[in-house]
Amino acid sequence: MKLAEKRVVVTGASSGIGWELLHILLDEGCMVVAAALDIEKIDLEHKNLHLKNCDVSKNEEIDELFAYALNLMGGIDIFIANAGFAYYERLETPDWEHITTIFDTNVISVFYSAVKMKQLNGNEPFNFVCTASSMGLLSLPGYALYSSTKAAIHSFSEAYRFELAKNQVLQVVYPIATKTNFFHNTGSPTPWPTQSASYVATCIVRGIECDKKRIFPSKTFLITKKLFPFILKWYQKWENKKFQRHTCNKE
Repeated sequence: MKLAEKRVVVTGASSGIGWELLHILLDEGCMVVAAALDIEKIDLEHKNLHLKNCDVSKNEEIDELFAYALNLMGGIDIFIANAGFAYYERLETPDWEHITTIFDTNVISVFYSAVKMKQLNGNEPFNFVCTASSMGLLSLPGYALYSSTKAAIHSFSEAYRFELAKNQVLQVVYPIATKTNFFHNTGSPTPWPTQSASYVATCIVRGIECDKKRIFPSKTFLITKKLFPFILKWYQKWENKKFQRHTCNKE
């Protein structure tokens, strides 16, 4: 796929991977609608950039985002569902709202947007890209809820692809730890190794151009998972030691 003049929507665009995606997509000649909880944080001006406040955990706001993009651009060729957040915690008290809050943002919004793209385009071509995580394939201590949201995206995508037309591409991104405010916001230590947000964004754009169904910015993670899974078991235990120390220090 050539990106020039494609009509793109990016959620979670005010920081991290989403912020880096904006720069690359605009450089490629795309028309972009950037959505975020607070668009004031998007300090970027470009003739092809349009901003929209959107809380993706609310279906009516996603509907408004689609309506805004359609009215402005006449269609959506690529939708990048990048918004999401994490908890880093020891789950000890059942809290329905706490659980549904992260699933509404990380999971339900993605499923809803994917189906809306199908409804909007019928059998016409489109790309739907969702940012999952390597934690969707390798759960880590402290991230039980977050890992499960990303695993849900993985499973949904593997099944929903069968319902799409041949020229409709559902793409899932599996970054390892990325150098953003993500881990600072959760109050957690940053897992090792890390990659820059700009590198992950570049991998996403190149993956879109090649219509790759699964985008792994870290080839090391992919190879290790396939050939040396015992290393990842050791890695989980190592991260558990960090988690236990972290929670003990907070008590």
